[in-house]
Amino acid sequence: MRVAGGCCGTTPEYIKKVVEKTKGIAPVAVADKNLTVISSYTHAVMLGNEPILIGERINPTGKKRFKQALLENDMNYILAEGVNQEERGVHVLDVNVGIPDIDEKRMLTDTVCELQAILNLPLQIDTSDTGAMESALRRYNGKAMINSVNGKDESMKAVFPLVKKYGGVVVALTLDENGIPETADERFAIAEKILSVAEGYGIAKKDVVFDTLAMTISADPSAALTTLRSLKRIKNELGVHTSLGVSNVSFGLPNRDAINGTFFALALENGLSAAIMNPYSQDMMKVYYTYRALHGLDENCADYISAAESFITAPSAATATVKKDEAEFKSELSEAIIRGFKDKAAQLCAALLSSSAPLDIVTNEIIPALDTVGRGFENKTVYLPQLLMSAEAAKSAFEKIKGAMQTDGENAPSKAKFVLATVHGDIHDIGKNIVKLLLENYGYGVVDLGRDVAPGEIAEKVCELHAPYAGLSALMTTTVPAMEETIKLLRKCAPWCKIIVGGAVLTAEYAEKIGADFYAPDAMSAVRRLEEMCPNV
Repeated sequence: MRVAGGCCGTTPEYIKKVVEKTKGIAPVAVADKNLTVISSYTHAVMLGNEPILIGERINPTGKKRFKQALLENDMNYILAEGVNQEERGVHVLDVNVGIPDIDEKRMLTDTVCELQAILNLPLQIDTSDTGAMESALRRYNGKAMINSVNGKDESMKAVFPLVKKYGGVVVALTLDENGIPETADERFAIAEKILSVAEGYGIAKKDVVFDTLAMTISADPSAALTTLRSLKRIKNELGVHTSLGVSNVSFGLPNRDAINGTFFALALENGLSAAIMNPYSQDMMKVYYTYRALHGLDENCADYISAAESFITAPSAATATVKKDEAEFKSELSEAIIRGFKDKAAQLCAALLSSSAPLDIVTNEIIPALDTVGRGFENKTVYLPQLLMSAEAAKSAFEKIKGAMQTDGENAPSKAKFVLATVHGDIHDIGKNIVKLLLENYGYGVVDLGRDVAPGEIAEKVCELHAPYAGLSALMTTTVPAMEETIKLLRKCAPWCKIIVGGAVLTAEYAEKIGADFYAPDAMSAVRRLEEMCPNV
């Protein structure tokens, strides 16, 4: 045991007894396993045993369309780049939004927040602006990769305090006040200096990853060899991990993918831990899968075999984000909802209304997309932030549906009335609000009475609407009696009403004991209960 305490619903007496029972017990020591790990809020990536792919597409360098998206604050385009790279198999996303004429601090922070809301991948926060870096780190959920620091005293003084304060794995560039050294020995010396200074800030060696700087061979024929020699020596002699922006090596040359792929293979053999790369490059992905197969990292060559077909048909970077034909709006709208693209879902729904009936869109698009996300949530392949983002995207599409139906003089699609409240004495409403959002998207007419609602007020509203369903939420042990009182009153004055209860302190057994019809451990299960009981009400 390392931590003991209480949460919502515990009392001073309870905490006092916990202190008495644990007094004198030493916490279990934290064992440093010397692992270099970054993480999102759900997934961790460890540098070491296998090469790590860092997607480079969220970066304006050499990308005219991406620069346009930044200037226009086109978050849909930026998020699509993240989704596409995830689907291509990268482990980490590099996030760089640094161009003139935008507020980089705001844009970087917004982009980090939006990406981590819909994707599981860890992010590499890539900026030379320490103000933007700190703002993004403050909002990042997990242990970020931070790109970058270098051997200049000014850089280390600015970046290392942020790494120490917010945590992370920092990428260190082997350059200093004298520029980029021409020899491997000089780059090694800078790496030693950076490690020494980092140690002074309390940053462990395992949390510093070295980039030995891939320079273009079209300007310096020996550039690649110097990078590789530096890489191998730093990896082997200092015992640290390494990273490279691989594609820099081929600037100014034709058929760049061929150069990049070969250099990637050489770098891997010389100790490269992570590559910032283009996941749409067939040459790069071929090297990645063949390297793993040849080094015994791919059991039965299963991943290589699975990827082999795509080597023939894989889209290029230029075609990967080409807009689909309008005839494919159906799959696009569903995908936008599943991915949590709120603005895009609204746009696609509005366009689809010109050729499809509103109720058909709800039946064939919105509900199936939510069902897909709901199944993922239940199977623990989708997490709460993604569930909420999808619900918000569905809501934005649903608003377009309601607007169209009102224009046509029709009523928006609605199932049964559902009265929802947090019971008397309880001020927590996060769970209740999630239930409301999901039920509304499934077409239920939710009447939300808010929090700390008296039993009589809930019963009065149920009777007034003759509502067939009521949902009661309680998060604190001290307010569960109010839930039981509310249920008793509803049984007396609204015997037709089915009651669903939920909250952190409840169990199925306790829900049955206090007279509820159903217990919902989470928001999605509340939806499932209603759909099972009366899907067409």
